[in-house]
Amino acid sequence: MTQVSQIDFGPAASFNPTAVEFSPDGAQLWVSFYTPGEVRVYDAAAVIAGTPTVPVVLTGGGGFVDLAAGAAGRYMYAATLFNPQYQFSIANPAATPRTFSAPSGSRGVASNSDGSQIFFTVASRAVDGGGVLAVSVAADGTLTPDATVTPTGDVPWGVAFSAAEGRVVSSNSGTPTSVSGFNPGDPSSVRTVALPCGPRLLNASPSGTRIFVACLTGGIAVVNYVTNSVPLFDAGGNIESVETYGPVGGDSQRVYATSGATDEVLVFTKPTIAPIPAQTVREGGSVTFSTTVKDFWQTLQWQSSSDGGSTWTDIAAADRESLTVDAPLSANGMQYRLVARSAFFDDVVSSPIVLTVTPTPVPPMPANPALAATGVELPSGMLLGVALMVLGFAALTIRSRRRAS
Repeated sequence: MTQVSQIDFGPAASFNPTAVEFSPDGAQLWVSFYTPGEVRVYDAAAVIAGTPTVPVVLTGGGGFVDLAAGAAGRYMYAATLFNPQYQFSIANPAATPRTFSAPSGSRGVASNSDGSQIFFTVASRAVDGGGVLAVSVAADGTLTPDATVTPTGDVPWGVAFSAAEGRVVSSNSGTPTSVSGFNPGDPSSVRTVALPCGPRLLNASPSGTRIFVACLTGGIAVVNYVTNSVPLFDAGGNIESVETYGPVGGDSQRVYATSGATDEVLVFTKPTIAPIPAQTVREGGSVTFSTTVKDFWQTLQWQSSSDGGSTWTDIAAADRESLTVDAPLSANGMQYRLVARSAFFDDVVSSPIVLTVTPTPVPPMPANPALAATGVELPSGMLLGVALMVLGFAALTIRSRRRAS
């Protein structure tokens, strides 16, 4: 990563930026501020080019804490701690926004996969506690909030939508600290899992099979709908937000997180495995396969296949970038591969490689098979004498035949 530009908002005491969001077409860069209570819209190309640009400044009631672009690409939504909540026009940011009030204000906002619903987190309230408020978006943009809040916890913070699972996922920074998921319109589907951290903002992988949760008290939690697990990766303290990047509908290629402990943007990139050459070895020897794994991985595992790659078996204690195996003749045609795993990405698997084992050469046969069959090796002088005797006997035979004739 290389920094291409920087926006100077002003004195730190006067400006507290809280969220950054691109419009779906990538043309606009939206930035929200808790202080002052405003949202600024920049020309994205100008910002990337480092060209000074004057933003469109949108003022509101104050306390802007999160932004989300509607999936349909028409509206940008802003969550505020101090109502109302906002719907801005992406085509015309300066147009008067639509607003509505959420019970107790909101800390996070997310869109479903087609932009027909927007979800705002709502803090604890006396009637039904904290949770997520769903808002329907009509074809003309009209907003209709649900009559009730789906309860997920007393201090909901971030919210995301898993398109693959059709579930809304929210983090709860109250007691207990947790993450909850539910199907929109079905409060009975809420499933809550405790987290050993103080969760903040969330983000979904492009495929929706993973939800990434920033943990203020340490790390990044990953809700994995494939393995039904919620592993926690220790990325350091004060992880405040997390974002993912990847092809639409595919696996994440990178995960970004902001660290308040180090004032850095942490970047985790999906691993790559360098090509592994095939090997040929004589039977009875051994062979070593080696490669290099780049970027973020947590565990490595070599596997073997004896049926042409139909099934693969983990090799015990084979968890490094190199693998040494014995090569009996029976190992000819065995296939091997390396798998790089992490909580953030799908498994990365190397191309399979084939081991070729050649048989040991058979020693050449002796020049005289009849002598070799006796198992006795005669001295060279004795061999010469035997040869002369044979030749002499042959000569006597020829002479005797001539006399007879």
